[in-house]
Amino acid sequence: MTPIERARTFIRWIRNKLTRKQFIIFSSVLVGVSVGLAAVALKMFSHFIFLVASFYNEWNYKFYFLLMPVIGIFLTVVVVQKFLKGKLEKGISHIHYNIAKNSSLVPREQMYAQILTSSLTVGFGGSAGLEAPIVVTGAAFGSNYGKTYHLNYQERTLLLACGVAAGIGAAFNAPIAGVLCALEILLLDISISAFAPLIIASAVGALISKIILQDEGILLSFESKVLFDYRNVPFYILLGLLTGLISVYYSHVFLKTETLIGKSSMNIYLKAIVGGLLLSLLMAFFPTLFGEGYESIKTLFADKPEELLKKYGLDTPDIVAAAEKAMARKKA
Repeated sequence: MTPIERARTFIRWIRNKLTRKQFIIFSSVLVGVSVGLAAVALKMFSHFIFLVASFYNEWNYKFYFLLMPVIGIFLTVVVVQKFLKGKLEKGISHIHYNIAKNSSLVPREQMYAQILTSSLTVGFGGSAGLEAPIVVTGAAFGSNYGKTYHLNYQERTLLLACGVAAGIGAAFNAPIAGVLCALEILLLDISISAFAPLIIASAVGALISKIILQDEGILLSFESKVLFDYRNVPFYILLGLLTGLISVYYSHVFLKTETLIGKSSMNIYLKAIVGGLLLSLLMAFFPTLFGEGYESIKTLFADKPEELLKKYGLDTPDIVAAAEKAMARKKA
């Protein structure tokens, strides 16, 4: 008997010993552990690919980093076409569809497909985030766990949400945010009793990520150094309105661009190359688009913009002087 078969036999034995609610709590722990490990794998794999891809770039990083996204996007398309049979569920909309139309059953290959493809894209510097991939991966873990142990639709949906919460909790080291994001993203109408499994799964996922990756695994980590001032509330409101408008603009342009490229008669591999080149062109003007972007945000938050200039080969005397002058004005 293989270790996986032994684990399944043990879980079935546990299920026979516990009530249905107790088994859901027990299952939320297992889903949290699994998704936490998946989030760690996604983060470490993308980082490993970046280290391998940039191994020879020290001599001329300024130009080399522009070619990396083209390679990453092309390899991602190859993996999807050759190993995933051209099927890859991207975005949260597919999770909504599976909940509403497919009895909360997420295809099993989504448990690893997002880890492979997103790691290649982001690892090679593609301007994409790891949040949606870990959400889809977490949903797949929770859904397939429920399918394996013959849970009903409501229970599968709850464990699917537990997977989403655990993924967000592991990615941001924020268990409460994981629960809130799961409820907001999936738009679920659940009972109060369902909060316990969600909180447990999210906390376990965050704990697994924290233990293995320490502070390196936290995408955004900072402490508030300014006390709340009610006089700043209008600025918070204005910031919310502006970011909301930018979000709408982004969604609109994204969908339009996706539709335009989808209607193109170009070969899919040629589309990948063209898309990679367009991204590289944008990076030539906005180097911080390279990768998922969180390191750039952390660097800016630490008041060290000169590190970004040096990283992307833009540390010319004029630009550095302008950056130092801007920082001096800010501190004054």
